[in-house]
Amino acid sequence: MKLRILLALLGTTLTSQLTAQTTTVSGTKPTETVTAGAAKPADGKAAVVEDDSIVITPFRSVTIPAAKTTKTFQLAKLNKPLAAETTKELQRLFSAYTLQSIVDGSPAGFSKATGYITSINYSLLQDLGDNRFIAKAAWPAAGPNDVLAAGVDAWAILLFDHPAKVGDTGKITGMHAGTAAILLTAKFAPLEGKRLTLRREAFVECATLEDSPASLQKLIDSINRGADVSVTTNEFIPCKKCGGLGFIRHTVKGQLLDNRLPCTGCDGAKTVVLPTETKIVP
Repeated sequence: MKLRILLALLGTTLTSQLTAQTTTVSGTKPTETVTAGAAKPADGKAAVVEDDSIVITPFRSVTIPAAKTTKTFQLAKLNKPLAAETTKELQRLFSAYTLQSIVDGSPAGFSKATGYITSINYSLLQDLGDNRFIAKAAWPAAGPNDVLAAGVDAWAILLFDHPAKVGDTGKITGMHAGTAAILLTAKFAPLEGKRLTLRREAFVECATLEDSPASLQKLIDSINRGADVSVTTNEFIPCKKCGGLGFIRHTVKGQLLDNRLPCTGCDGAKTVVLPTETKIVP
């Protein structure tokens, strides 16, 4: 999947001195150009070279926050007395897992997503080649604490797993692949005919695991066969600075009662967010 994203976003231009053609990795049709050794027109002036190729390059990669602590969920302790491994907790972890993994055709049937997964409503504006399009799109916020901001009536770059054409509308599940810079000649309003560089969010169409009892049982079976499975979640724990009170007592000389100052560690919320990686083992 990582290789597919890199191949999809990286665009370079190769100019051939012999054939006077430009061919791009981005899949655009070759366009004729003039090389340094080409003949000049009768008036002696050099011909103007117009490069209409499309070049896509990564601009800002996806940053996934690292877990600050780890713990283990042992299936053998499921619903045992005094054990934290309950059916409800397993279902919560599995629901989070379905939003962090994609189906990719590997022997295990899935792999860890490299970006945040969200649903995207789109209207295709321009074909960029290799099943990539500029689209008018909208998507809800995704990731812990909404790291990926929601998009409303925004331009985006979409890489499809299915054939599509300009003018199509629909909805897909997409994995955020970061921000890409695209050099192109626009073929849609209000930028029609302009040669410019746009920086837009890029998404790759993907299939996610179904959040169902049958899928959960398949995951459990794969774990029992030795699959390495971990889930990253946001856990809310009592603030250590204030002891979960939301304030800090401050004694005042000559007064019977203490002053209560808002805790700067949790801003009075009593809890703090702790990104936690949970490994599920047999």
